[in-house]
Amino acid sequence: MRIHKIYFAFLFLSIPLGIWAQIVHDPQPKARKAFYSAVEYWEDNDLDKAVIDLRKAMEIDSLYLDPYLLLADIYFDKGEFDATIDLYSRALAIDPDGPAKVYYLLGSAYLAKDDYEQAINYLEEYLTKDELPEEMRTHTAGKLEIARFRKNAKAHPVPFRPYNLGPGINTEFDEYVNSITLDETRMVFTLTQPDTISRGHLMEGFVMAVKEDTTWVKAGRALPDLYELGNIGAMSLSPDGRFLFFTSCGSSRGIGSCDLFVCGKEGDSWTEPQNLGDVVNTANWESQPCFSADGQTLYFSSARRGGMGGSDIWFTRFRQGVGWSRPENAGPMINTPKEEMAPFIHPDGQTMYFSSKGRPGMGGFDLFITRKDKNGQWQGAENFGWPVNTAADEILIVVSTNGKAAYLSSTMEGGYGGYDIYRFALPAELAPQHVSYLEGHVYDADTKEPLQAELQLLDLKTEDLVVRCESEKENGHYMAALPGGKNYALHISKPGYLFYSENVDLTSVDVPEDPVNKDVYLQPIKEGQRFTLNNIFFDTDEYSLSELSKVELNKLYTFMLINPEVNIMICGHTDDVGSEEYNMTLSQNRARSVYSFLVDLGIDPARLKYQGFGKSQPVSDNSTEEGRALNRRTEVLIL
Repeated sequence: MRIHKIYFAFLFLSIPLGIWAQIVHDPQPKARKAFYSAVEYWEDNDLDKAVIDLRKAMEIDSLYLDPYLLLADIYFDKGEFDATIDLYSRALAIDPDGPAKVYYLLGSAYLAKDDYEQAINYLEEYLTKDELPEEMRTHTAGKLEIARFRKNAKAHPVPFRPYNLGPGINTEFDEYVNSITLDETRMVFTLTQPDTISRGHLMEGFVMAVKEDTTWVKAGRALPDLYELGNIGAMSLSPDGRFLFFTSCGSSRGIGSCDLFVCGKEGDSWTEPQNLGDVVNTANWESQPCFSADGQTLYFSSARRGGMGGSDIWFTRFRQGVGWSRPENAGPMINTPKEEMAPFIHPDGQTMYFSSKGRPGMGGFDLFITRKDKNGQWQGAENFGWPVNTAADEILIVVSTNGKAAYLSSTMEGGYGGYDIYRFALPAELAPQHVSYLEGHVYDADTKEPLQAELQLLDLKTEDLVVRCESEKENGHYMAALPGGKNYALHISKPGYLFYSENVDLTSVDVPEDPVNKDVYLQPIKEGQRFTLNNIFFDTDEYSLSELSKVELNKLYTFMLINPEVNIMICGHTDDVGSEEYNMTLSQNRARSVYSFLVDLGIDPARLKYQGFGKSQPVSDNSTEEGRALNRRTEVLIL
């Protein structure tokens, strides 16, 4: 039952039938009899007979108000808005001072007809009436906000030229886009089609697609067979393509109606799916996961208790050796008393796209964007605008790593049937922060065999872990997001090996358009091996450690903890600017600063030595600034 019909029914149930007509006009008996008969048919949902008697009442007595209002209500429910508006308008012509709700109902009809100017006029007029119930005043103000939003959106359309991905992907059935990898060469989507076993039921399955040049095609059986887990859907592939999160409903291995599961990729196969457990899943509905590029945060939709209403967006974090944290609500900047669904967290870690019914929009679910501020808090959500959002439901969107393109599922005209997947250029105002990605392999420096190692990208200023991933065991391949605007420590490590350290400073340079290719050779821990701490910083001519050095120092501290048999020498080096004596003293003091940091954290001094070498061991030409920067370094020597 539509909201306007509820209020029309209230009008008749709370006040004796015909009271408005008694105030304005005393209806003829035959007209009143026909109206009462129509009301009985209306209450029995026999609308055809109700319409006949209502028109009969109007023919008998054209000034009888009540038949116009009830007939307008019936036509509204049938979606015949021109007839609805005509009848409400005739009712107002009969009695402009009649029931105030006629202005609300007429405004609602114009809004349903997408005549926003008239909708605004009538809704504003309704709000001028005295003694309106507070609930109706609030409800009407919300509807007025929607009308104003839609008027402005239609007047200022966003650029939108969707491109159908074609018959290699789309069919007569429904395709729902789920995930793309960082390099935009692999996509996973959900295909919904009639069940070949159970007639009348739909069957969902995951499909992997690969990009061949500029064309997307299905990749065959590249995903695990998960049908034994019941009705599956709403999948998220991790940005590096190594983990697959999905929803299973009605599984014997489930906790609630729909649960979140995960499995991992090992070579060409996938591990046994695991339920995320009762910390994440509840007896309610959990679905639509999206795994962040930081390698530890999972966003999802849930109707669990403790939310703001309907389904909300929540997140949980995975800690090595601990497991998943208790989910947290994403908060009021994202969630509303109505439904929020389908979160997509971009690889920049700062921008979320999601779908909501709880804010002014074009109708049904609309797509929204929200961004984090400098304190890591989500800001107010912005509607994507028209014509990306329409009167239909827009729910699923995925944005490419470089932020230039987005993929969505839509039922727009000209498709292959049902929901199809489209690609479109993302307007700059809806784009995330600039992001590229690192890609390469990790090898054993001695044997040249591939290694499964951990890669971490840490913000040197905040010490936050921005990206975490692992290289593949079979070939050592890794792929990791590289967001712009920050100064990073890049660490690649594996037990039994020296860790790799590099500084990646993107605070004042543009993110590279092309991916950064980097193969890394890890040195096995053994006497005489050395490695450079590339994220240890000192001010010019100073030996006090910069605050930006903490990330690297903590990494070295952890290395010493997990390798208790290892003893090291910290070696300080300078360029050739200044006297030999000055550089020797400066390098000695800088090495001692690192030594003191480790001792203060509890590392046994007997495991540590430090030595300054001044300018005596250059690794590059001191004739250039780049070369001198390489020579100013802190090294670790295994003793």
